[in-house]
Amino acid sequence: MKKILRTISLIVMCALLMCSFASCEKAGTELSDLMIIQGIGIDINSKGFKVTVEILNNEQSGSPSGDSSAENKTKIYTATGESVAAALMQLTTKSGNKPFYAQNRVIVIGETTAQKNLADILDFFQRNYDSRASQLLCIAKGGKAEDVIRARLLNDTVKSKILEKMLEESYRQSLVPRVRIIDAVNAMKDDTSFVCLPAVKVQENGENQDFVIDGCALFDKDETFTMYLASGDAEGLAFLRNEINEGFLSADLPNGNKATFVIVKGKTHYKISKENGVLHYKLTVDISCDLEEVGGAQYFSTDDDFMEIIKSAAGAAVAKKAENAIVVLQSEHGGDAVRYGRRLMLMNTKEYELLKNDWENAFKNAVTSITVNVTIRRIGEETFHSKKK
Repeated sequence: MKKILRTISLIVMCALLMCSFASCEKAGTELSDLMIIQGIGIDINSKGFKVTVEILNNEQSGSPSGDSSAENKTKIYTATGESVAAALMQLTTKSGNKPFYAQNRVIVIGETTAQKNLADILDFFQRNYDSRASQLLCIAKGGKAEDVIRARLLNDTVKSKILEKMLEESYRQSLVPRVRIIDAVNAMKDDTSFVCLPAVKVQENGENQDFVIDGCALFDKDETFTMYLASGDAEGLAFLRNEINEGFLSADLPNGNKATFVIVKGKTHYKISKENGVLHYKLTVDISCDLEEVGGAQYFSTDDDFMEIIKSAAGAAVAKKAENAIVVLQSEHGGDAVRYGRRLMLMNTKEYELLKNDWENAFKNAVTSITVNVTIRRIGEETFHSKKK
């Protein structure tokens, strides 16, 4: 019993010592003294870089120098400087508080700004101690980043949080790539890979505005914007890059109607060979999906025939999306956003070393063949079982 009491006394003494040491520490920075940044928009003007930031309204009160009101959750500030870092540092003079980047969700790059070197734009965020490599990137399609950050969404809303969720969900639905700072930096370090950022538009909706994810923006090896990929081609990119998560698929049926599927999961497998001096990428795409809707009642005449028809239609739809995407990427203004070069390096380093210095031509001349294997998980419980009887 004495041993137990001695142990307890020792634990209590240690706890008291820890508390006394903690009381000697200098008090940390109060949240109200920080600009807790949620979203950053980067544009250029005649004075250099213009940054627009959305910050949490810690005190839920207005400020003459910020666009806020008592009920708003966030404030908007802008600042200009010769570099992105200089512009962001100027924010302190606007609010009197120190910028805090650790909770930033998204970085939006204006379309005109994208004509500059992407590496220069992102350099600050790679070096800053508080900045996270997981911040999402996107481009303001046809407009300014400021317009995205200042979009008139519903009241009492953290706009950057909504945009972050939309980008994440669009990636989960296999509509566009998810590009974090670390993803962009890794692609830029490759000798052959092109960066592809999700494109965001601001759309009028009565008195308010909405965000719309609209395809991707392609950046060339000089890290400057070169072209947009339409939404359908961006979906095809997911199949080519083995980034199939979930999503919807619409397929044409022989009777002229359509079938709609929900993709449950997917996987793309690669085999690379060289035939007659040309690289040949042989892709096998395996997808599992559920049938959501189908047009044409005659397709329920026999279960076996029906399954073959819808599997063939789904496979053809996947192959078409992927083929259309690779055609666009191999066009005059396109480039290796699929990372074919990196795949070749991992599978055949010797061949990669021979081709990497002329990869632009090697990629544009590469042949892609696509085989799609479709598994239909369910076609509708009542219909399926009734036809089996």
